[in-house]
Order: sequence, then structure tokens, then C-alpha cells
Amino acid sequence: MATGLTKALGAIALKCTLVAGAAANADIAVTGIAVEDTIIGVIHLEGTATYAAPADRLSEASITSAGNIQLTTTNTTGDFLLLLWHDASL
Repeated sequence: MATGLTKALGAIALKCTLVAGAAANADIAVTGIAVEDTIIGVIHLEGTATYAAPADRLSEASITSAGNIQLTTTNTTGDFLLLLWHDASL
């Protein structure tokens, strides 16, 4: 038997992926993301040898075209981004 939560979650499609970073205002390829989708979370994971706390980059993230996002101010070259988004097509 499905619970209310299961039924509610069944109506949405969340996707998650890890992508390589890029310079600020540069395209970052994200397979399957579309301009009508909604970014829910962007966590910046620094790719250095020393530990750095993950940073929330949602406020500067946008879908610029099918298959691409950009961050407006942060250079994430050499780092990674953990991206969570709602797929509006499902």
C-alpha cells in the first residue's frame, strides 16, 4: 500500500548528477537538463587535496540552454558540482 508521501513523490521526477565545474558564466554540461526544468540544489565540492566544506551555489545557478547550466560568480574549474533538479518532462 502506498503512503501519502509515496504518492506525492511519485508525481515528481528528481534527478541528481555530479559534473565538472567551469569558469564563472561558462556553460557546464548537464546531460538531460532542459530550460523548463527547475534546479533544486547545487553543492560545490572543491577538488583540492585538502578538505574544504561543501558550498551552496544554488543562488547563482541557472539553466542557460538545453543541456547547460551556469554559475554567475564562482569559478569552479577543477572542482565538482553536485546538482539536483526537477525534470519537468516526467
